[in-house]
Amino acid sequence: WDPERTTPITTFNNLWGSDDTVTTIRYNPAERDLIAHCSNDRGIGLHDTRTASALQKTIMGMKCNCLEWNPMEPYVFVVGNEDYNAYTFDMRKLSRPTTMFKGHVGAVMSVGWSPTGTEFVTGSYDKTIRIFSTRKEGGTASHGAYGSNGTARDRYHTKRMQRIFCVGYTLDHKYILSGSDDTNLRLWKARS
Repeated sequence: WDPERTTPITTFNNLWGSDDTVTTIRYNPAERDLIAHCSNDRGIGLHDTRTASALQKTIMGMKCNCLEWNPMEPYVFVVGNEDYNAYTFDMRKLSRPTTMFKGHVGAVMSVGWSPTGTEFVTGSYDKTIRIFSTRKEGGTASHGAYGSNGTARDRYHTKRMQRIFCVGYTLDHKYILSGSDDTNLRLWKARS
């Protein structure tokens, strides 16, 4: 869309033969013409806005609820899934995830990368927040398949906190914000 027009500049319509609802869309932080989306047909797709074309699409076992690009490695993104897991993908090989991150016992509703791109936070229907590192502790390995074992380095929850719908890091990487079903915003230390 252009704010000065009433009609869209480009429409991506039925590119893969599916008219399913798109639930999440995010621009790549480095390649401004590249967008990724999640849809109700369990799909994750990449599009190029310069040519109004679909690039790649993969179908997951269950629907993805959220998607965020890594701010430091812009070819990597993470999705939160209905199957209680989060998955990192390398956009160059979209056919399969690079790492599966386990631990939640409810659908992952929100994900957020730290500004350093070395870890991300997830919020879930299971009323917990989990922090996953994509690096080996003390190491310099790259994302996913090279560094992390797929388990959370930390888990946050309180007695009265309900389902988590949004999470994110502050820009100084010191705190995590969360919003939940109990109408509260909470501020957490990123390193407890």
